[in-house]
Amino acid sequence: MKKIVTVLLMLVLFFGFVPEEPVFAADEPSNIVGAGAILIDATTGEVLYEKNAHTQMYPASCTKILTGILAIENLDLSAPAVIDAEASFTEGSRVYLLEGEEITVEEVLYALFLESANDAAICLAKMISGSVEEFAVLMNQKARELGALNSNFVTPNGLPNDDHKTTAYDLAMIAKYAMQNETFRKFCSTYQYTIPATNLQDTRYLYNTNRLLYDTQHKVTVNGEVRPCKYEGITGIKTGYTNAAGNCLVAGAQREGTELIAVTLHSNYENGDPNAAPRSQYADCISMLDWGFAHYKTVQVTMAGESAGTFAVLKGDKEQLSVRMNEAVYATVPVEGGEALVKKEIDLPLEMEAPIAAGQVVGTMTIYVGNDVIGTYDLTSTGSSELVGFAAMVDKVSEKSVKEIVLKIVKIVVLVFVILVALLFIWVLYKRHQIKKRKLRRQMLREQERLARERAERARMQTWTTWDEDFRDSRH
Repeated sequence: MKKIVTVLLMLVLFFGFVPEEPVFAADEPSNIVGAGAILIDATTGEVLYEKNAHTQMYPASCTKILTGILAIENLDLSAPAVIDAEASFTEGSRVYLLEGEEITVEEVLYALFLESANDAAICLAKMISGSVEEFAVLMNQKARELGALNSNFVTPNGLPNDDHKTTAYDLAMIAKYAMQNETFRKFCSTYQYTIPATNLQDTRYLYNTNRLLYDTQHKVTVNGEVRPCKYEGITGIKTGYTNAAGNCLVAGAQREGTELIAVTLHSNYENGDPNAAPRSQYADCISMLDWGFAHYKTVQVTMAGESAGTFAVLKGDKEQLSVRMNEAVYATVPVEGGEALVKKEIDLPLEMEAPIAAGQVVGTMTIYVGNDVIGTYDLTSTGSSELVGFAAMVDKVSEKSVKEIVLKIVKIVVLVFVILVALLFIWVLYKRHQIKKRKLRRQMLREQERLARERAERARMQTWTTWDEDFRDSRH
């Protein structure tokens, strides 16, 4: 019996120390040579690894990620490009665009992404903004919109400039945004492109400078293992190099529904292991991507339009309505047991009074990964419900705007006023008529009295005359 109790106690102690939830991986990518580096989930933006990620450094041609997406968003790709002298004489890597050359914006973009052409960057910048200086204003404005707050862009191509700086984090945010554009993804993942002969140049054959896309010949050493540069699932994005910036690389890759973006800046031997293999920028990104795919994955927590429950409707023509999420939500979780960390907390009333409109916000869903909130999202009604019965009549009255009621009252008051004025006018005319009538009557009476008096006077005079004549006759 004592042994059984001991065994049971040991089991309780053992299982009591088993963590209730999986925990995020604690180790990190090793032997990262870059002075600044970062790894993010391209879908959620979750930072999985960082090294001096917010320290300003020179980005070299990784600048062209921002230039490229701005060109895609602001120019007609089928339109003819405008090549001027400034673009033609740009130094560094270029495809020798010539002033007056007949070439399309799309072809210039392929030169920008594949050959990292500095002349192409100048051409696109001036087509969009009129000048390199004005285009830099647009670049910095767009960067701030994307959360790249610690950057200052001066040139569209990343050629050396003391004031032209960014960070690994900022480049990751810009790349994350750009990779949501399918046209951008097409450009940055293309290995080879041919620009047909133009009016001033022969046929150009362009090849991508990003060895992760194609190179099985050159090797890199990653965690002590020698392997080809070509990387499984690579989606782009952009290389960069100047003496000041060193080796720079922004790399994207996708596997089994998880897409990651790795950034390394100033990946030179002096930053890390002096015995590091050549092409350390590729080794850095491969190491980060390998580690990321081994430890993390992206899971879809909700779908756009997904049902999230129901609530009762009071005083309405429907007894209940459903609610839904309006957007898809993704989370970054550990590969092993990560789904168990995801939790949804729905805040929805049990009942609501009608009227309720379709699409009306009626609750929220808060999503957690472990104890961390990844976001709170609105829940909206999938349908509508109108008031019915006496409540509907009361509501109809109450729903009338004050403006409508006041307008009706004003109309009634004006109508009554007009009627009263009309009645007053009629009454005044009537009174005037009556007064005139009475006045005429009095005049007629006075005239009749005058005539009567005259008749009486004439009769009296006639009588007197007759009497006087009779008297005189009698005396004779």
